[in-house]
Amino acid sequence: MLINLLVFLFLVTAVCGGIWFLVKKNVISDTHLRRFPSGGTGMPAKNEQSGGKSQTMQSAADVPANAPIADPGGDRQAWQDRRISERWRDWLALTTVIMAIMTVIMALEASRATMLAVHLSGRETNQWMQFQAKGVKEYSYQITKAALELQLSANADIPAEAREKYRQAMKRYDEEIKRYKDEKDEIMQDALAIGKAKEKNIKRSSGFNSALVFLLIGILLSAIATLVRRKYIWYIGLSMLAGWGYFLIISF
Repeated sequence: MLINLLVFLFLVTAVCGGIWFLVKKNVISDTHLRRFPSGGTGMPAKNEQSGGKSQTMQSAADVPANAPIADPGGDRQAWQDRRISERWRDWLALTTVIMAIMTVIMALEASRATMLAVHLSGRETNQWMQFQAKGVKEYSYQITKAALELQLSANADIPAEAREKYRQAMKRYDEEIKRYKDEKDEIMQDALAIGKAKEKNIKRSSGFNSALVFLLIGILLSAIATLVRRKYIWYIGLSMLAGWGYFLIISF
């Protein structure tokens, strides 16, 4: 189970790293677009030229990477301050996407554990049914052997040849009783092992479902934080990851 946990965490780290790489690319593009803060994201803007004619400003994609930043006017500092103050919303989007991916993974793992528990439950039932069938056969041989012993002890005048046949029959019954007892023990051990595996998967399913609930609450709070633009609500949503991590660990 430790190997499964390590593989799971590796996959999560790989997914988060890929998302972070994409976000970094978007941040670079966004910084590039800031060269035209007064003109939006590459939308045409008018510029007074000679002769009273207006020309369309170059789009952001046409501006070289080392080109000087265009002066947006007196509100340039205010615009930059607003961008910095709202930078947490980029992190809000990133964490929400990560929690959404984790929600899908938790749902899949919970479903897989539940189906495996159902499958093991069927196998366990079959094993106990075989155990009971072996027990019935063992009990029937015990009854037959006891009846032969009673007949042998009640009839003292039975010929020696008949007594020998009685003893041979009781010996065969002893062998069958021992065989069925050994088979019962083996079946019981298999049934107990399957039962433990079933209980473990039930526990895993419950843990993954509980972790899924915390992730859904975190996504809900992140969505609310996006709507009302309150950073503390986002922090509360991130705190739900503690509950997610706890139930994830105990699931393994």
